[in-house]
Amino acid sequence: MPHDISTSRRELVVRVATLELLVADLIDTLWRIDPKTMEGMAREAAHDLEIQTHRIASTAVESQRERLFTVLQDRHRKLKHRRVTVPEEARAFAAQTGSSEPRKRM
Repeated sequence: MPHDISTSRRELVVRVATLELLVADLIDTLWRIDPKTMEGMAREAAHDLEIQTHRIASTAVESQRERLFTVLQDRHRKLKHRRVTVPEEARAFAAQTGSSEPRKRM
């Protein structure tokens, strides 16, 4: 039985890691396609994090507050603008879709 539990935990860890990579790739692609919208989302994430940081909560909900803070902090971190070079395919796609030319990011 302990072997089954550890195997299933490993499987969960792998699945979560895979999902995190997919989300990171999606966010990176969205930055390339529509940087203006992503900048707005990043500002919103920073604002939400700032509100949560300055909110005073009762001790009864402290664990929930910490979890919410962790989620908001993670969202803010993931939506940060990272500068990379934009491949020619992304520029062509942006031109086809009528969006502004993608910015270079790292």
